[in-house]
Amino acid sequence: MLLTSIIIFIVAAAVSVLSAIRLATYADIISNKTKAGGLVVGTVLLAVATSLPELTATISAAVIDNADIAVGNGLGSITFNIFALFLFDLYFRKKRLFLKVSANHFYTGILGLTLCAIVILSLFLNLNQELFRIGITSIAIAVVYLGGLWLISLKHQQEISGEEAAQQSTRKTDFPVKTAIIRFILFSLIVFVAGSSLSISGDVIAQSSGISASAVGSLLIAAATSLPDAVSVLVALRVANVNLAIGTILGSNIFNVFVIPIADIFYRNGSIWADASNQHISTAAAGFMLTLIVISILKRNNTKNTLTYITPSLIVVGGYLIFSVFYFLG
Repeated sequence: MLLTSIIIFIVAAAVSVLSAIRLATYADIISNKTKAGGLVVGTVLLAVATSLPELTATISAAVIDNADIAVGNGLGSITFNIFALFLFDLYFRKKRLFLKVSANHFYTGILGLTLCAIVILSLFLNLNQELFRIGITSIAIAVVYLGGLWLISLKHQQEISGEEAAQQSTRKTDFPVKTAIIRFILFSLIVFVAGSSLSISGDVIAQSSGISASAVGSLLIAAATSLPDAVSVLVALRVANVNLAIGTILGSNIFNVFVIPIADIFYRNGSIWADASNQHISTAAAGFMLTLIVISILKRNNTKNTLTYITPSLIVVGGYLIFSVFYFLG
């Protein structure tokens, strides 16, 4: 049973990665060939596309009443995404890519810190109150996420010049938009099935192996569902587009917290936060600290010393590996 679940988990993770990459491609085509606009179709749809494995896996965990896997997957994806970002920075260290980062990501980073802080306070204070069978923590996260996204979009619209906007709206592709929409829906269904398989097989692995469900959700499933984001970051850094890489990670991270309130709607035993382990406080705190490090590099001065440059990346990569070992052993 355990071996079968592991095989299903690996296959589902591979399918999620390949399908999510195709989703991002078709969402980009839809964005440029419809009148819905870049914010609605491009930014929001692309963010959902690359994070769809997290969404489906988290909702599936809620449906099977495993609160720890649901919450752990959402929060654990934050730490894995940032770990991947800094791991690739070490690989491309000679290019010093992080010295070319735009300060525009600061606002997304602040939103990420705020969401992590809400989770930490809620779990620490045991805020299990409900409104219409949904936890007040979920409501708070949803309000802050949507409100923050709206403010960030306003800020970006003010900073985009008319020339840049014209270039974005006139970028064309020969790929038929109808075909792109059909394929986007098809791959969405594939990812839904794959993401659901990750949660169900992960639940069996947790029960059969003796590893806690919170550890499986925060580390194993979170890493598997975050692989599409990691691949996107690698592609972006290969072409030296560090702003795309950091934007993808920070945007995906805030969405990954938002999927927990969505999963709360499908959780049948009241508030999902009431049944979530306090062990998730450490995951949320790790996400908070790692996001803080990302924000700090936005303000970093130019440096010619290689050791000074790679120090933040070494701290993040080493810290994540140590955190993972202690989390599994705990």
